[in-house]
Amino acid sequence: MKEVSNDKIVARVNNHTLYASEVNGHIRANLSAVDSASMAKNYINEWVKEQLLLEKAVFNLNPSQQASLEKLIREYRNDIFIKTYQEEWLKSRMDTLVTSQEIEDYYNKNKRNFKLHQDLVRGRYVQLPMANFNKASVSRALRRFNSADRNFLDSISLQFNSAYLSDSIWFRPQAFFTLINRSTSKDYDRYLKSKRFFEIEDSIDLYLVFVEEVRRRNEIAPLSHINPTLKQILLNKRKLEAVRKFDSDILQEAIKNKTLKIYE
Repeated sequence: MKEVSNDKIVARVNNHTLYASEVNGHIRANLSAVDSASMAKNYINEWVKEQLLLEKAVFNLNPSQQASLEKLIREYRNDIFIKTYQEEWLKSRMDTLVTSQEIEDYYNKNKRNFKLHQDLVRGRYVQLPMANFNKASVSRALRRFNSADRNFLDSISLQFNSAYLSDSIWFRPQAFFTLINRSTSKDYDRYLKSKRFFEIEDSIDLYLVFVEEVRRRNEIAPLSHINPTLKQILLNKRKLEAVRKFDSDILQEAIKNKTLKIYE
């Protein structure tokens, strides 16, 4: 670093010089004078230690080791510059909107590649006090679950101790059955059947449960469950295509401008 007028030198290690402006640039604002001085002292000490260690390392490493390290530094520097430029280029040019139709089309063409590694279940339930007089009506609405039924359940929801009616979400069996106070695996096979309605009682409450759908291990994963994964796959494919075009355009531009020449 070259000395600037009015910039005070605060430390020097052989040919390496540290100026006050550099130290000040590393001190946080709004500190007291004592804290600022302490932070400045720590920075100076760390800088001095780094320079001394660097000089010692350069002196003691043999030429082959130094050459290898310099090569790594060049490669790392080049990679950082290229990757940063690529990312900026992609941000301004790559379309990141993935439509539902694109996701569905990709899913339909590749669904055999998306098999489940575990069982999944989606369903709904309500937890009622044992004395609830609406049991028959609630059971009927929970099983049928059309628009009128959903409105009905919503209108009496204050009678429920708890409820889960968003049956588009897929759960692992243990997570689903934990909602209805049945977390042990012995219950799974008994209840894990699509379109299955059942009741479970404990000492206080009654659980009315409807299992809408079950997907077993090794079956095709439901689209809604892997939608985020499919979207990311499509974005990655789009990014790879964009990077290939980026590389090709750079090469063609160099050839066109005659800034590139490969010698035989």
